[in-house]
Amino acid sequence: MTMTITRMTDPVATTFLKDVRHPLLALHRSILDELRTRHEAEFGAVSPGEFLQIVINGSAYKWLGPLSTLIAALDDVLDDDKATPDGRIDMAHAVTAMFGAKDRNAAFDAQYLPLLQTSPEIAIANGRVAQQVRGVTPAPAAKD
Repeated sequence: MTMTITRMTDPVATTFLKDVRHPLLALHRSILDELRTRHEAEFGAVSPGEFLQIVINGSAYKWLGPLSTLIAALDDVLDDDKATPDGRIDMAHAVTAMFGAKDRNAAFDAQYLPLLQTSPEIAIANGRVAQQVRGVTPAPAAKD
């Protein structure tokens, strides 16, 4: 259990979710652009709609599901007038877990981390998400 879980408040979580939403969307878009470029290099040009169907239905892109689901759930929590403080706090923890140093999704990271190394656009977008995550995640305690 991290310090974040006990210290996150509803106002902090709500502000964080609003602030991290656009960087997450930009990251998702950057990943999809890179994946489409790679797909088209191998298989030829496809329309945006065709590529979306490939991503949704193709097993090669299932690893992207956790990020897509995270963004959809974040939008749901922000748009739901009946969302509870605990729901917003839980959503904030889900984002920090996905992009924090601990408790990361291994299946996602196996595909995502190599993209960070090869795509400057994805690396920049990731940096913007990471900056938001660091803003709400306490620094580790210093070791003597």
